[in-house]
Amino acid sequence: MTEQARLYGTVLYELGLPEAAVSETLDILGKTPELLRVLTSPAVSTGKKHAVLEQVFEKTQIPPLMIRFLKKACDAGCIGEAGDIVAVYKKRQLEAQGVLEASLFFVTPPDEGQIEGIKRFLCRRHGAQDVKLNLVPEPDLIGGFRLKAGDIEYDYSLKGRLLRLKKAVMR
Repeated sequence: MTEQARLYGTVLYELGLPEAAVSETLDILGKTPELLRVLTSPAVSTGKKHAVLEQVFEKTQIPPLMIRFLKKACDAGCIGEAGDIVAVYKKRQLEAQGVLEASLFFVTPPDEGQIEGIKRFLCRRHGAQDVKLNLVPEPDLIGGFRLKAGDIEYDYSLKGRLLRLKKAVMR
């Protein structure tokens, strides 16, 4: 993800557009690859890109502010990163609600009690009110789990322990 996508995602969040409008826009861009091809093509003029956007979105419930945002994203050359922009938008929404987004990588699926314990740990450690936990199977871990929240990673996997042991022995 580029810094420009992060910036545009933050701006999109700050515009206060409804989540339904943002999701519908991403859905339209995702379902019509030829539209995205036109919008990202350097051979198509800015004016034509703007006209295409207006034509595509004129019969939808997409707010005019969203269409202006898309035009600016085209002008900046980052419309091709719409998925990343929306991901940042959603992350900002969760942060505003006090929800921490985290991923749990595991070999053996955790039970409900373990999931709740992990969520309590993350809430205490990161000062969040709630946690949105994405469960990701990762058989390469051999055993245990890895937990990633923001830029912080907690590695309680057998693979991680073996790598740390190897580094300690190699010193």
